Amino acid sequence: MSELDTYSGGGALARDARRSGREISRGRLGTQIRTSQVDNAADVILAKVENLTMATGNAMQQITRVSQAQRQLEMIAPDAAQRLAFIADDHMLGCAELLSDLRRDLRRIR
Repeated sequence: MSELDTYSGGGALARDARRSGREISRGRLGTQIRTSQVDNAADVILAKVENLTMATGNAMQQITRVSQAQRQLEMIAPDAAQRLAFIADDHMLGCAELLSDLRRDLRRIR
């Protein structure tokens, strides 16, 4: 037992153990932070995809409605077919432009 009483190196071991414990805790905290950042980035991307998908689907539905109306009106007034096609094409281009603006705006959101 006297050998244990005279050993004075225990304090250095305790300091090293505490220092090691702090480093391990910092490493774990860093890992948790990086994982949370990746999770948040994935949530943002999924929301962007969902919003773009909804807007694209809605635009396609509206373009289809205009196209159906165009065909019906062409049956009533065949002479106006070119004018109706111009209006329908302009509508389609407007929808495409709005979708393009949305994609650009979504890219800016981080």
